[in-house]
Amino acid sequence: MRHLSIGEVCRALGVKPHIVRYWEQEIGILSPSKDRGGRRSYSLSDLQLLFRIKYLVQERKFTVPGAAERLLEEVNGQAADAKARIHAVRAELLRVLDLLHRAQFSRDPRADSNPGHGKSGAERADKLH
Repeated sequence: MRHLSIGEVCRALGVKPHIVRYWEQEIGILSPSKDRGGRRSYSLSDLQLLFRIKYLVQERKFTVPGAAERLLEEVNGQAADAKARIHAVRAELLRVLDLLHRAQFSRDPRADSNPGHGKSGAERADKLH
């Protein structure tokens, strides 16, 4: 994964290094790693976050604390949305698994022979688990 120096980040954003350092200080979710010499090393996700901060502060005229609050709302909203989607997918998978179990136990294995494969339908369904 490519990491960027503060100089590269500032050139990409079109802002001075003290602005980026101020945003880091004021917005707790932005925390680039540092090398042994203490130099900041920004990931691509850090850069995306900085572009979002710049947009909120310079284009939408948010204060830095206001931008921080908005970013936290966005992160929390995305996390809640992802959690809801995961819950829905899990519920659907459990429903399908239940249908498979019902189909497996309601079927007569002797009637479900498949010539040439040598396994009953129940034996094939066991591979799904």
